[in-house]
Amino acid sequence: MRIDIIDNTKALAGARANWEAVYDADPEAQYFLSWEWLSKWLPAIGVPWFVLAARPDADGSAYAAFLPLWLETKAEKSGGCHNRIQMGGNYAADYTGLLCLPGQEEQAIGAFADRIKQLNWTDFRLDDLRMSDRRIALLTQGFSKAEFDVAKRDRSEDGIDLSICPVASLPDDWEAYLESRLSANARQKIRRLLRQVETSDQFRITQAEKDTLGRDLDILLKFWTQRWGPQKGQRLDGILKNSRLMLRHAFDAGSLFLPVLWQGERPVGALATLVDARKRSFHFYMAGRDETFDGPQPGLVLHAHSIRHAIRGGFVAYDFLRGNEPYKYSFGVEERRNSSFAITTRDKKNLSGRLDRRSLPFALQTAMEHHRAGRRAEAERGYRQILDIDPRNADALYGLGQILQKRSEHAAAIELFQTLLAAAPETHKAWFRLGRSLRARGELAEAVGAYCEGIERQPAIAGAYSDLGQILLDLGQPDQAVAAFDAARSLRADFPGIEAKLTRALDIGAKPSARRAALRADLRERVCRLSAIATAAARDKAVASSRTDRLA
Repeated sequence: MRIDIIDNTKALAGARANWEAVYDADPEAQYFLSWEWLSKWLPAIGVPWFVLAARPDADGSAYAAFLPLWLETKAEKSGGCHNRIQMGGNYAADYTGLLCLPGQEEQAIGAFADRIKQLNWTDFRLDDLRMSDRRIALLTQGFSKAEFDVAKRDRSEDGIDLSICPVASLPDDWEAYLESRLSANARQKIRRLLRQVETSDQFRITQAEKDTLGRDLDILLKFWTQRWGPQKGQRLDGILKNSRLMLRHAFDAGSLFLPVLWQGERPVGALATLVDARKRSFHFYMAGRDETFDGPQPGLVLHAHSIRHAIRGGFVAYDFLRGNEPYKYSFGVEERRNSSFAITTRDKKNLSGRLDRRSLPFALQTAMEHHRAGRRAEAERGYRQILDIDPRNADALYGLGQILQKRSEHAAAIELFQTLLAAAPETHKAWFRLGRSLRARGELAEAVGAYCEGIERQPAIAGAYSDLGQILLDLGQPDQAVAAFDAARSLRADFPGIEAKLTRALDIGAKPSARRAALRADLRERVCRLSAIATAAARDKAVASSRTDRLA
Protein backbone atom coordinates (compact mmCIF):
# COMPACT_ATOMS: atom_id res chain seq x y z
CA MET A 1 0.00 0.00 0.00
CA ARG A 2 1.08 3.55 -0.74
CA ILE A 3 0.36 6.07 2.01
CA ASP A 4 -0.44 9.67 1.10
CA ILE A 5 -0.90 12.48 3.62
CA ILE A 6 -3.91 14.76 3.31
CA ASP A 7 -3.29 17.86 5.43
CA ASN A 8 -5.31 20.73 3.95
CA THR A 9 -8.97 21.44 3.35
CA LYS A 10 -8.66 21.51 -0.43
CA ALA A 11 -7.17 18.01 -0.55
CA LEU A 12 -9.71 16.79 2.00
CA ALA A 13 -12.56 18.15 -0.11
CA GLY A 14 -11.07 16.47 -3.18
CA ALA A 15 -11.17 13.11 -1.41
CA ARG A 16 -14.84 13.38 -0.45
CA ALA A 17 -16.34 11.02 -3.04
CA ASN A 18 -13.66 8.39 -2.38
CA TRP A 19 -14.07 8.84 1.40
CA GLU A 20 -17.83 8.38 1.29
CA ALA A 21 -17.53 5.30 -0.92
CA VAL A 22 -15.23 3.68 1.66
CA TYR A 23 -17.54 4.85 4.46
CA ASP A 24 -20.57 3.23 2.85
CA ALA A 25 -18.71 -0.03 2.27
CA ASP A 26 -17.07 -0.27 5.71
CA PRO A 27 -19.22 -2.19 8.24
CA GLU A 28 -17.27 -0.54 11.09
CA ALA A 29 -17.84 3.02 9.87
CA GLN A 30 -19.59 5.36 12.31
CA TYR A 31 -20.69 8.98 12.27
CA PHE A 32 -17.54 10.46 13.81
CA LEU A 33 -15.55 9.06 10.89
CA SER A 34 -17.86 10.53 8.28
CA TRP A 35 -16.49 13.09 5.87
CA GLU A 36 -19.33 15.36 6.97
CA TRP A 37 -18.12 15.39 10.58
CA LEU A 38 -14.35 15.34 10.12
CA SER A 39 -14.25 17.89 7.29
CA LYS A 40 -15.63 20.43 9.78
CA TRP A 41 -13.88 19.27 12.93
CA LEU A 42 -10.30 18.90 11.68
CA PRO A 43 -9.90 22.47 10.33
CA ALA A 44 -11.51 23.84 13.50
CA ILE A 45 -9.16 22.36 16.09
CA GLY A 46 -6.40 24.92 15.57
CA VAL A 47 -3.49 22.46 15.57
CA PRO A 48 -1.77 20.53 12.77
CA TRP A 49 -3.98 17.71 11.47
CA PHE A 50 -3.48 15.14 8.78
CA VAL A 51 -5.16 12.08 7.29
CA LEU A 52 -3.20 9.01 6.27
CA ALA A 53 -4.77 7.70 3.08
CA ALA A 54 -3.87 4.23 1.80
CA ARG A 55 -4.16 3.12 -1.78
CA PRO A 56 -2.87 0.10 -3.72
CA ASP A 57 0.49 0.73 -5.35
CA ALA A 58 -1.04 1.13 -8.78
CA ASP A 59 -1.06 4.77 -9.87
CA GLY A 60 -4.43 6.40 -10.04
CA SER A 61 -6.17 3.80 -7.90
CA ALA A 62 -8.74 4.96 -5.36
CA TYR A 63 -7.96 5.08 -1.67
CA ALA A 64 -8.90 1.96 0.26
CA ALA A 65 -8.53 3.33 3.81
CA PHE A 66 -8.33 6.57 5.79
CA LEU A 67 -6.86 7.25 9.24
CA PRO A 68 -7.50 10.81 10.58
CA LEU A 69 -4.99 12.14 13.13
CA TRP A 70 -3.78 15.37 14.66
CA LEU A 71 -0.54 16.47 16.25
CA GLU A 72 -0.22 17.74 19.80
CA THR A 73 2.94 19.42 21.11
CA LYS A 74 3.68 19.16 24.82
CA ALA A 75 6.12 21.37 26.71
CA GLU A 76 8.58 19.65 29.05
CA LYS A 77 9.54 21.01 32.47
CA SER A 78 13.23 20.78 31.64
CA GLY A 79 12.74 22.82 28.47
CA GLY A 80 12.03 21.70 24.95
CA CYS A 81 8.96 19.84 23.75
CA HIS A 82 7.79 16.46 22.56
CA ASN A 83 4.99 15.36 20.28
CA ARG A 84 1.86 13.33 20.79
CA ILE A 85 -0.31 11.96 18.00
CA GLN A 86 -4.04 12.00 18.69
CA MET A 87 -6.88 10.29 16.89
CA GLY A 88 -8.60 12.70 14.54
CA GLY A 89 -11.90 13.02 16.40
CA ASN A 90 -10.48 13.89 19.82
CA TYR A 91 -11.70 15.76 21.80
CA ALA A 92 -15.13 16.28 20.28
CA ALA A 93 -16.00 12.77 19.08
CA ASP A 94 -17.20 9.98 21.33
CA TYR A 95 -15.78 7.41 18.92
CA THR A 96 -12.56 7.32 16.90
CA GLY A 97 -11.08 4.83 14.49
CA LEU A 98 -10.28 4.36 10.83
CA LEU A 99 -12.11 3.58 7.61
CA CYS A 100 -11.18 0.63 5.43
CA LEU A 101 -12.66 -1.37 2.59
CA PRO A 102 -13.46 -4.97 3.59
CA GLY A 103 -10.66 -7.30 2.60
CA GLN A 104 -8.01 -4.54 2.62
CA GLU A 105 -7.43 -4.36 6.39
CA GLU A 106 -4.17 -6.27 6.68
CA GLN A 107 -2.35 -4.35 3.99
CA ALA A 108 -3.79 -0.92 4.77
CA ILE A 109 -3.57 -1.01 8.57
CA GLY A 110 -0.06 -2.47 8.48
CA ALA A 111 0.98 0.34 6.13
CA PHE A 112 -0.58 2.90 8.48
CA ALA A 113 1.53 1.57 11.38
CA ASP A 114 4.69 1.68 9.29
CA ARG A 115 4.01 5.28 8.22
CA ILE A 116 3.27 6.41 11.77
CA LYS A 117 6.64 5.02 12.89
CA GLN A 118 8.31 7.33 10.38
CA LEU A 119 6.90 10.38 12.16
CA ASN A 120 8.44 12.12 15.18
CA TRP A 121 6.49 11.48 18.40
CA THR A 122 6.81 10.21 21.94
CA ASP A 123 3.33 8.79 22.43
CA PHE A 124 0.37 7.88 20.26
CA ARG A 125 -3.02 8.11 21.97
CA LEU A 126 -5.64 5.76 20.55
CA ASP A 127 -8.56 6.85 22.69
CA ASP A 128 -12.19 5.73 22.30
CA LEU A 129 -11.58 3.35 19.43
CA ARG A 130 -14.80 1.97 17.98
CA MET A 131 -12.98 -0.79 16.12
CA SER A 132 -13.09 -4.56 16.01
CA ASP A 133 -10.50 -6.50 17.98
CA ARG A 134 -9.03 -7.67 14.67
CA ARG A 135 -8.40 -4.15 13.43
CA ILE A 136 -6.99 -3.07 16.78
CA ALA A 137 -4.59 -6.01 16.75
CA LEU A 138 -3.49 -5.25 13.19
CA LEU A 139 -2.69 -1.68 14.21
CA THR A 140 -1.01 -2.27 17.57
CA GLN A 141 1.06 -5.27 16.51
CA GLY A 142 2.95 -2.98 14.18
CA PHE A 143 4.69 -1.44 17.22
CA SER A 144 7.26 -3.90 18.54
CA LYS A 145 7.78 -4.42 22.26
CA ALA A 146 11.49 -3.77 21.79
CA GLU A 147 10.82 -0.13 20.85
CA PHE A 148 7.38 0.69 22.26
CA ASP A 149 5.19 0.21 25.29
CA VAL A 150 1.55 -0.52 24.44
CA ALA A 151 -0.81 -0.05 27.39
CA LYS A 152 -4.58 0.02 27.77
CA ARG A 153 -5.98 3.27 29.09
CA ASP A 154 -8.77 3.65 31.61
CA ARG A 155 -11.56 5.89 30.34
CA SER A 156 -13.61 6.56 33.47
CA GLU A 157 -14.81 9.92 34.70
CA ASP A 158 -16.88 10.82 37.76
CA GLY A 159 -17.70 7.15 38.34
CA ILE A 160 -18.91 6.63 34.76
CA ASP A 161 -17.24 4.00 32.59
CA LEU A 162 -16.73 5.78 29.28
CA SER A 163 -15.65 2.60 27.52
CA ILE A 164 -19.24 1.31 27.71
CA CYS A 165 -21.56 2.58 24.99
CA PRO A 166 -25.25 1.61 25.29
CA VAL A 167 -27.08 1.28 21.95
CA ALA A 168 -30.77 0.57 21.34
CA SER A 169 -31.54 -1.48 18.22
CA LEU A 170 -34.70 -0.14 16.60
CA PRO A 171 -37.42 -2.21 14.93
CA ASP A 172 -39.56 -0.67 12.19
CA ASP A 173 -42.49 0.13 14.48
CA TRP A 174 -42.77 2.27 17.60
CA GLU A 175 -45.18 -0.05 19.37
CA ALA A 176 -43.01 -3.04 18.53
CA TYR A 177 -40.08 -1.20 20.12
CA LEU A 178 -42.05 -0.54 23.29
CA GLU A 179 -43.32 -4.09 23.54
CA SER A 180 -40.15 -5.96 22.60
CA ARG A 181 -37.34 -3.80 23.94
CA LEU A 182 -38.59 -2.24 27.18
CA SER A 183 -39.58 -3.55 30.56
CA ALA A 184 -43.27 -3.26 31.51
CA ASN A 185 -42.44 -0.48 33.96
CA ALA A 186 -40.36 1.52 31.44
CA ARG A 187 -42.99 1.02 28.74
CA GLN A 188 -45.80 2.31 30.95
CA LYS A 189 -43.73 5.27 32.16
CA ILE A 190 -42.79 6.42 28.64
CA ARG A 191 -46.34 6.10 27.36
CA ARG A 192 -47.61 8.09 30.33
CA LEU A 193 -45.02 10.86 29.98
CA LEU A 194 -45.56 11.29 26.24
CA ARG A 195 -49.31 11.33 26.70
CA GLN A 196 -48.99 13.90 29.50
CA VAL A 197 -46.95 16.21 27.27
CA GLU A 198 -48.78 15.70 23.99
CA THR A 199 -52.35 15.96 25.28
CA SER A 200 -51.74 19.02 27.43
CA ASP A 201 -52.08 22.65 26.40
CA GLN A 202 -49.35 23.35 28.94
CA PHE A 203 -46.51 21.54 27.15
CA ARG A 204 -45.10 21.40 23.63
CA ILE A 205 -42.04 20.08 21.84
CA THR A 206 -40.36 22.14 19.12
CA GLN A 207 -37.64 21.15 16.69
CA ALA A 208 -34.71 23.48 15.96
CA GLU A 209 -35.06 25.25 12.62
CA LYS A 210 -32.95 27.85 10.87
CA ASP A 211 -34.63 30.76 12.61
CA THR A 212 -34.54 29.14 16.06
CA LEU A 213 -31.19 27.35 16.01
CA GLY A 214 -29.27 30.04 17.90
CA ARG A 215 -31.94 30.25 20.58
CA ASP A 216 -32.20 26.46 20.93
CA LEU A 217 -28.43 26.00 21.19
CA ASP A 218 -28.33 28.68 23.88
CA ILE A 219 -31.01 26.82 25.81
CA LEU A 220 -29.24 23.48 25.49
CA LEU A 221 -25.79 24.75 26.45
CA LYS A 222 -27.11 26.84 29.33
CA PHE A 223 -28.87 23.86 30.89
CA TRP A 224 -25.90 21.58 30.25
CA THR A 225 -23.52 24.08 31.87
CA GLN A 226 -25.70 24.41 34.95
CA ARG A 227 -25.46 20.67 35.49
CA TRP A 228 -21.93 19.83 34.35
CA GLY A 229 -20.00 23.10 34.29
CA PRO A 230 -18.55 22.92 37.83
CA GLN A 231 -17.17 19.44 37.12
CA LYS A 232 -15.50 20.43 33.88
CA GLY A 233 -13.46 23.25 35.41
CA GLN A 234 -11.01 24.87 33.00
CA ARG A 235 -12.17 22.61 30.17
CA LEU A 236 -15.66 24.13 30.18
CA ASP A 237 -15.06 27.00 27.74
CA GLY A 238 -13.42 24.69 25.22
CA ILE A 239 -16.22 22.13 25.49
CA LEU A 240 -18.90 24.77 24.97
CA LYS A 241 -17.08 26.35 22.03
CA ASN A 242 -16.51 23.01 20.30
CA SER A 243 -20.05 21.81 20.96
CA ARG A 244 -21.67 24.95 19.59
CA LEU A 245 -19.43 24.88 16.52
CA MET A 246 -19.98 21.22 15.69
CA LEU A 247 -23.73 21.31 16.34
CA ARG A 248 -24.06 24.28 13.98
CA HIS A 249 -22.10 22.39 11.34
CA ALA A 250 -24.32 19.35 11.86
CA PHE A 251 -27.41 21.49 11.43
CA ASP A 252 -26.06 23.01 8.21
CA ALA A 253 -25.45 19.49 6.90
CA GLY A 254 -29.00 18.39 7.79
CA SER A 255 -27.78 15.97 10.45
CA LEU A 256 -28.94 17.58 13.69
CA PHE A 257 -32.14 16.66 15.52
CA LEU A 258 -32.62 19.10 18.41
CA PRO A 259 -36.02 19.00 20.14
CA VAL A 260 -36.82 21.41 22.99
CA LEU A 261 -39.48 20.76 25.65
CA TRP A 262 -41.47 23.83 26.71
CA GLN A 263 -43.88 24.62 29.50
CA GLY A 264 -45.72 27.54 27.99
CA GLU A 265 -42.97 29.97 27.02
CA ARG A 266 -40.50 28.44 29.45
CA PRO A 267 -37.94 25.97 28.04
CA VAL A 268 -37.40 23.10 30.46
CA GLY A 269 -35.23 20.69 28.48
CA ALA A 270 -33.30 20.24 25.22
CA LEU A 271 -31.59 17.31 23.55
CA ALA A 272 -29.15 17.22 20.61
CA THR A 273 -28.80 14.14 18.45
CA LEU A 274 -26.49 13.64 15.46
CA VAL A 275 -28.19 11.91 12.56
CA ASP A 276 -26.25 9.52 10.32
CA ALA A 277 -28.48 8.96 7.33
CA ARG A 278 -25.87 6.81 5.58
CA LYS A 279 -25.72 4.24 8.40
CA ARG A 280 -29.32 4.93 9.53
CA SER A 281 -28.41 5.71 13.14
CA PHE A 282 -29.11 8.41 15.71
CA HIS A 283 -26.30 9.43 18.08
CA PHE A 284 -27.35 11.19 21.27
CA TYR A 285 -24.77 13.93 21.79
CA MET A 286 -25.83 16.30 24.56
CA ALA A 287 -28.82 17.15 26.75
CA GLY A 288 -29.74 19.63 29.42
CA ARG A 289 -32.74 20.45 31.58
CA ASP A 290 -33.96 23.13 33.94
CA GLU A 291 -32.95 21.74 37.32
CA THR A 292 -35.75 23.73 39.01
CA PHE A 293 -38.51 22.25 36.85
CA ASP A 294 -40.91 20.00 38.77
CA GLY A 295 -42.84 18.20 36.05
CA PRO A 296 -42.51 15.42 33.44
CA GLN A 297 -38.89 14.34 33.26
CA PRO A 298 -37.50 16.28 30.28
CA GLY A 299 -34.72 13.80 29.55
CA LEU A 300 -37.00 10.77 29.35
CA VAL A 301 -39.59 12.68 27.35
CA LEU A 302 -37.09 13.97 24.78
CA HIS A 303 -35.28 10.65 24.40
CA ALA A 304 -38.58 8.84 23.86
CA HIS A 305 -39.66 11.54 21.40
CA SER A 306 -36.36 11.22 19.51
CA ILE A 307 -36.41 7.41 19.40
CA ARG A 308 -39.96 7.44 18.04
CA HIS A 309 -38.91 10.02 15.44
CA ALA A 310 -35.96 7.80 14.44
CA ILE A 311 -38.13 4.69 14.06
CA ARG A 312 -40.63 6.56 11.92
CA GLY A 313 -37.73 7.71 9.73
CA GLY A 314 -36.50 4.17 9.13
CA PHE A 315 -33.43 4.34 11.37
CA VAL A 316 -32.12 1.14 12.94
CA ALA A 317 -30.08 2.30 15.94
CA TYR A 318 -30.27 4.89 18.69
CA ASP A 319 -26.77 5.23 20.13
CA PHE A 320 -26.36 6.76 23.58
CA LEU A 321 -22.59 7.09 22.96
CA ARG A 322 -20.06 6.84 25.79
CA GLY A 323 -20.98 6.23 29.39
CA ASN A 324 -22.97 3.69 31.39
CA GLU A 325 -25.28 6.15 33.14
CA PRO A 326 -28.21 4.19 34.61
CA TYR A 327 -30.99 6.09 32.82
CA LYS A 328 -29.80 4.80 29.44
CA TYR A 329 -30.72 1.24 30.40
CA SER A 330 -34.40 2.19 30.56
CA PHE A 331 -34.45 2.24 26.75
CA GLY A 332 -33.70 -1.40 25.99
CA VAL A 333 -30.05 -0.99 25.13
CA GLU A 334 -27.21 -3.40 24.52
CA GLU A 335 -23.67 -2.59 25.57
CA ARG A 336 -20.93 -2.02 23.07
CA ARG A 337 -17.40 -1.14 24.09
CA ASN A 338 -14.72 1.26 23.06
CA SER A 339 -11.03 0.52 23.58
CA SER A 340 -8.28 2.98 24.45
CA PHE A 341 -4.51 2.54 24.26
CA ALA A 342 -1.33 4.54 24.62
CA ILE A 343 1.68 3.59 22.53
CA THR A 344 4.82 5.16 23.96
CA THR A 345 8.44 5.08 22.89
CA ARG A 346 10.62 3.11 25.27
CA ASP A 347 13.02 5.98 25.88
CA LYS A 348 10.16 8.48 26.30
CA LYS A 349 11.66 10.64 23.56
CA ASN A 350 10.48 11.55 20.09
CA LEU A 351 11.29 9.00 17.42
CA SER A 352 14.56 9.97 15.68
CA GLY A 353 15.19 12.36 18.58
CA ARG A 354 13.64 15.28 16.73
CA LEU A 355 10.51 17.38 16.91
CA ASP A 356 7.87 17.20 14.24
CA ARG A 357 8.41 20.21 11.97
CA ARG A 358 4.75 21.16 12.40
CA SER A 359 5.50 21.86 16.08
CA LEU A 360 7.81 24.78 15.35
CA PRO A 361 5.40 27.63 16.22
CA PHE A 362 4.51 26.13 19.61
CA ALA A 363 8.10 25.11 20.37
CA LEU A 364 9.39 28.59 19.54
CA GLN A 365 6.75 30.30 21.65
CA THR A 366 7.62 28.01 24.59
CA ALA A 367 11.37 28.61 24.27
CA MET A 368 10.88 32.37 24.09
CA GLU A 369 8.65 32.32 27.18
CA HIS A 370 11.38 30.48 29.09
CA HIS A 371 13.91 33.03 27.86
CA ARG A 372 11.82 36.03 28.90
CA ALA A 373 11.35 34.47 32.34
CA GLY A 374 15.10 34.04 32.78
CA ARG A 375 15.06 30.25 32.46
CA ARG A 376 18.00 30.19 30.09
CA ALA A 377 18.80 26.46 30.34
CA GLU A 378 15.23 25.56 29.39
CA ALA A 379 15.21 28.15 26.62
CA GLU A 380 18.50 26.85 25.24
CA ARG A 381 17.15 23.32 25.01
CA GLY A 382 14.12 24.59 23.16
CA TYR A 383 16.14 26.70 20.72
CA ARG A 384 18.47 23.78 19.98
CA GLN A 385 15.49 21.48 19.28
CA ILE A 386 14.16 24.02 16.80
CA LEU A 387 17.51 24.52 15.06
CA ASP A 388 17.90 20.77 14.75
CA ILE A 389 15.03 20.73 12.28
CA ASP A 390 15.16 24.34 11.03
CA PRO A 391 18.82 25.45 11.10
CA ARG A 392 18.02 28.91 9.69
CA ASN A 393 15.18 29.77 12.06
CA ALA A 394 15.87 33.45 12.77
CA ASP A 395 14.23 33.66 16.18
CA ALA A 396 15.95 30.53 17.50
CA LEU A 397 19.33 31.64 16.13
CA TYR A 398 18.95 35.03 17.80
CA GLY A 399 17.72 33.62 21.11
CA LEU A 400 20.42 30.97 21.37
CA GLY A 401 23.04 33.52 20.32
CA GLN A 402 21.95 35.79 23.19
CA ILE A 403 22.28 32.92 25.68
CA LEU A 404 25.74 31.91 24.48
CA GLN A 405 26.84 35.54 24.48
CA LYS A 406 25.70 35.82 28.09
CA ARG A 407 27.94 32.84 28.90
CA SER A 408 30.83 34.49 27.04
CA GLU A 409 30.82 31.73 24.43
CA HIS A 410 31.43 34.35 21.79
CA ALA A 411 32.80 32.18 18.99
CA ALA A 412 29.63 30.09 18.96
CA ALA A 413 27.46 33.21 19.29
CA ILE A 414 29.22 34.83 16.32
CA GLU A 415 28.54 31.78 14.18
CA LEU A 416 24.82 31.88 15.07
CA PHE A 417 24.46 35.62 14.40
CA GLN A 418 26.30 35.32 11.09
CA THR A 419 24.02 32.46 10.02
CA LEU A 420 20.99 34.56 10.94
CA LEU A 421 22.24 37.64 9.10
CA ALA A 422 23.08 35.69 5.97
CA ALA A 423 19.40 34.84 5.70
CA ALA A 424 17.90 38.00 7.23
CA PRO A 425 20.38 40.89 6.87
CA GLU A 426 17.78 43.49 7.87
CA THR A 427 17.74 42.20 11.46
CA HIS A 428 19.46 45.20 13.05
CA LYS A 429 19.50 43.73 16.57
CA ALA A 430 21.55 40.79 15.33
CA TRP A 431 24.16 43.15 13.86
CA PHE A 432 24.57 44.82 17.24
CA ARG A 433 24.78 41.45 19.00
CA LEU A 434 27.35 40.30 16.48
CA GLY A 435 29.35 43.47 17.10
CA ARG A 436 29.43 42.84 20.86
CA SER A 437 30.79 39.33 20.48
CA LEU A 438 33.34 40.42 17.88
CA ARG A 439 34.55 43.13 20.26
CA ALA A 440 34.80 40.59 23.08
CA ARG A 441 37.08 38.46 20.89
CA GLY A 442 39.22 41.45 19.96
CA GLU A 443 38.03 41.61 16.37
CA LEU A 444 37.53 45.35 16.63
CA ALA A 445 37.45 46.38 12.98
CA GLU A 446 34.90 43.66 12.27
CA ALA A 447 32.88 44.87 15.29
CA VAL A 448 32.86 48.42 13.86
CA GLY A 449 31.57 47.04 10.57
CA ALA A 450 28.79 45.11 12.33
CA TYR A 451 27.65 48.20 14.25
CA CYS A 452 27.66 50.28 11.10
CA GLU A 453 25.46 47.68 9.40
CA GLY A 454 23.01 47.77 12.29
CA ILE A 455 22.91 51.57 12.55
CA GLU A 456 22.35 51.97 8.82
CA ARG A 457 19.27 49.75 9.21
CA GLN A 458 18.00 51.26 12.47
CA PRO A 459 19.58 54.69 13.00
CA ALA A 460 17.60 55.88 16.02
CA ILE A 461 19.14 53.74 18.81
CA ALA A 462 21.39 55.88 21.00
CA GLY A 463 22.95 52.87 22.71
CA ALA A 464 24.29 51.55 19.40
CA TYR A 465 26.28 54.77 18.81
CA SER A 466 27.55 54.67 22.39
CA ASP A 467 28.77 51.07 22.02
CA LEU A 468 30.39 51.96 18.70
CA GLY A 469 32.18 54.87 20.35
CA GLN A 470 33.73 52.54 22.93
CA ILE A 471 34.96 50.20 20.18
CA LEU A 472 36.45 53.12 18.27
CA LEU A 473 38.31 54.21 21.41
CA ASP A 474 39.63 50.64 21.75
CA LEU A 475 40.83 50.94 18.15
CA GLY A 476 42.69 54.18 18.87
CA GLN A 477 40.23 56.35 16.98
CA PRO A 478 39.27 59.05 19.51
CA ASP A 479 38.10 61.54 16.89
CA GLN A 480 35.75 58.97 15.39
CA ALA A 481 34.63 57.99 18.91
CA VAL A 482 33.74 61.64 19.66
CA ALA A 483 31.50 61.67 16.59
CA ALA A 484 29.78 58.44 17.70
CA PHE A 485 29.22 59.67 21.28
CA ASP A 486 27.96 63.00 20.00
CA ALA A 487 25.49 61.16 17.75
CA ALA A 488 24.23 59.19 20.74
CA ARG A 489 23.72 62.44 22.68
CA SER A 490 21.82 64.02 19.79
CA LEU A 491 19.34 61.15 19.89
CA ARG A 492 19.04 61.05 23.67
CA ALA A 493 20.57 63.83 25.72
CA ASP A 494 20.08 61.93 29.00
CA PHE A 495 21.62 58.68 27.78
CA PRO A 496 23.40 57.21 30.85
CA GLY A 497 27.09 58.19 31.05
CA ILE A 498 27.20 59.79 27.62
CA GLU A 499 28.69 63.09 28.82
CA ALA A 500 31.49 61.31 30.66
CA LYS A 501 32.25 59.15 27.63
CA LEU A 502 32.29 62.14 25.34
CA THR A 503 34.57 64.10 27.68
CA ARG A 504 36.99 61.18 27.93
CA ALA A 505 37.13 60.79 24.14
CA LEU A 506 37.80 64.53 23.74
CA ASP A 507 40.55 64.40 26.35
CA ILE A 508 42.24 61.46 24.67
CA GLY A 509 42.00 63.09 21.27
CA ALA A 510 43.58 66.32 22.62
CA LYS A 511 46.73 64.55 23.81
CA PRO A 512 49.56 64.56 21.26
CA SER A 513 50.57 61.12 22.51
CA ALA A 514 47.15 59.60 21.86
CA ARG A 515 47.33 56.31 19.97
CA ARG A 516 45.74 56.74 16.55
CA ALA A 517 45.56 53.39 14.80
CA ALA A 518 44.76 53.09 11.14
CA LEU A 519 41.16 52.33 10.19
CA ARG A 520 40.24 50.82 6.88
CA ALA A 521 39.13 53.45 4.43
CA ASP A 522 35.72 51.85 3.88
CA LEU A 523 35.03 51.71 7.63
CA ARG A 524 36.28 55.26 8.15
CA GLU A 525 33.92 56.46 5.44
CA ARG A 526 30.97 54.60 6.98
CA VAL A 527 31.71 55.92 10.46
CA CYS A 528 31.95 59.45 9.11
CA ARG A 529 28.46 59.14 7.70
CA LEU A 530 26.99 58.19 11.07
CA SER A 531 26.70 61.75 12.36
CA ALA A 532 24.48 62.67 9.43
CA ILE A 533 22.47 59.50 9.91
CA ALA A 534 21.96 60.27 13.62
CA THR A 535 21.03 63.88 12.89
CA ALA A 536 18.37 62.76 10.43
CA ALA A 537 17.07 60.20 12.91
CA ALA A 538 16.90 62.79 15.69
CA ARG A 539 15.05 65.18 13.38
CA ASP A 540 12.54 62.49 12.42
CA LYS A 541 12.06 61.64 16.08
CA ALA A 542 11.38 65.28 16.95
CA VAL A 543 8.86 65.64 14.12
CA ALA A 544 7.01 62.51 15.22
CA SER A 545 6.94 63.78 18.84
CA SER A 546 5.60 67.16 17.70
CA ARG A 547 2.82 65.51 15.73
CA THR A 548 1.88 63.44 18.73
CA ASP A 549 1.75 66.52 20.93
CA ARG A 550 -0.53 68.30 18.46
CA LEU A 551 -2.89 65.32 18.31
CA ALA A 552 -2.98 65.17 22.09
